[in-house]
Amino acid sequence: MDYVSKITPQIIDTPDEESQAMLSQLENNNPDIYEQMKKNSPFFHQLNNAQQGLLSTDQELQKLNDEERLTHEMYTRKSALNHKRVEEKQKLVFKKAFKKAEQKFYQNQLKISKKKKQTQQQIDFYEAYFKELSLKMNKDLKYFIHPQKKMQIGVINYQSGFKSFNQPYIRTILKSKSFRSEIKDYILNHFVREVQEEMSYKLLKFIKFCSRMYEEALKDFQMNSAKNDDEEYFRNFIRLKMEQSILKNSKCKIPWSLQEIIDAQKFALNLIDQEMDMENE
Repeated sequence: MDYVSKITPQIIDTPDEESQAMLSQLENNNPDIYEQMKKNSPFFHQLNNAQQGLLSTDQELQKLNDEERLTHEMYTRKSALNHKRVEEKQKLVFKKAFKKAEQKFYQNQLKISKKKKQTQQQIDFYEAYFKELSLKMNKDLKYFIHPQKKMQIGVINYQSGFKSFNQPYIRTILKSKSFRSEIKDYILNHFVREVQEEMSYKLLKFIKFCSRMYEEALKDFQMNSAKNDDEEYFRNFIRLKMEQSILKNSKCKIPWSLQEIIDAQKFALNLIDQEMDMENE
C-alpha cells in the first residue's frame, strides 16, 4: 500500500488545481490576504487555543489530517520543554516598553518641531527622562542609553555604558520616576494584547516551517525507504524526522504562550514595584 499518497501534506483544504493556483498567487502577490486565510483555518485555531493553554478534545484532533496532528503533537511537546529564563522575560517586556516610550516621545516632538534631526530627538529623549536622574546619581548620561544604540552629534559620540540589555541596565533606567510611569502604563494596558498579536503571526511561521519539514520527511522516505510497505514503520519514520527537525532543533522556536506572556508581565511589574519601594524607603 502506498502510505505516502494517503498522507498528503496540506494546511487548508484546497483539493482542486484551480484553488491551489489561486492560493499560490495570493501568497506571492498579497501575503496579507494569504495569512488571513490561513488564520481562518480550523487547524490554526486549534494551535492558537493550545498557545492560550486550552486543550483540544480527541474529537477535534480527529478532524485534522495526519500532517496537522503531527504538527500539533510537535507543538505541545516542544511547549512542555519550553521554559523561559529571567533574561528572556525581562528583555521581551522592557525592550518593547522602551521602544513604545521612544515612539511616543518622538511623535510628541514632531508636533512641536519637524526640523529636528533624528539623532537630536534621541538625545532629547534621554535628557527628558534621565538627565535629572544622572545628575542626582552622579552618573554620566551614557549609562542610561540603550545598549544597542549609538548616536553622534558632531564629534561627540553617545554610546551606552552597558554592553547588553541586562538587569543592571533595566534597574538603572527604572530609577527614573517619569520613565517608570510611562512604561508601567504600557505594560499594564497594552503589552499582553500586542504581544499576543505578534505571537499569532509567529504561530503561522511555525506551521509553515513544520509543513516544510513534513514534506522533506516524505521525500526522504520516498527516496530511501519507499520499498518498506509497513504503515507503522512509515509513521515512525516521519515522526522521527519531525522530532529531529523541530523538537531537537534549537533554532526552531515556538511562540510564547499566553501564560508565559502574563508571567513576563507580572515579572516586569514586580521589578517596577521593587524600584518604587526602594525609592520610598
